[in-house]
Amino acid sequence: MRLPALLLAGLLGVASAQGGRLDVAVSDPRDRAYLPAVFGAWRGAGRDLSALGLTLPDTRLAAAASAADFARRTGEPWFVAATTRGAVIHTQRLGALAARGTLALTIRHEAFHVAQPRDLPRWLAEGLARLFSGEAGRDPPGPTGLEGLPEGTLSARLAARGEGDLSAAYREATRRARQLVRARGWARVLAPR
Repeated sequence: MRLPALLLAGLLGVASAQGGRLDVAVSDPRDRAYLPAVFGAWRGAGRDLSALGLTLPDTRLAAAASAADFARRTGEPWFVAATTRGAVIHTQRLGALAARGTLALTIRHEAFHVAQPRDLPRWLAEGLARLFSGEAGRDPPGPTGLEGLPEGTLSARLAARGEGDLSAAYREATRRARQLVRARGWARVLAPR
């Protein structure tokens, strides 16, 4: 009996998207149930990135067994959903992301990071990733309180990952990135510096 390619890919933890293959390793066997959603988000991101002139490289996604496991593996705080280093994406448990309703958004956000130009400043990379993923649509309206912060300081706040002001820093990076995209368009914002 032959299994359909998508089902077989889900069982093996591998799927392809436009320009790049995704290899997924889960630490908790229950996370296998979320592989079709991960691969669907990955393929959609590949199509959308291609439309922006970006290409997904072959990528590995390692899903942690718990928030503590994620923190131990990455050195990131327990509350961070995912982190990308080169072509390796580390995430919280896929089931935990799904329970929060952020699994597809997280996959798209991290897909942007593996495909983005490497010379983007951190604030711009994070703001663009949030616009691309759709996360920005969940931001509350109104000022962030960080409008006057210099770009370098905003990047430093994002890198520091302080739980208290991280949300405002992400929202401010997104606000600034949105302004640039509206003024210049995605192609010019993503052009090499």
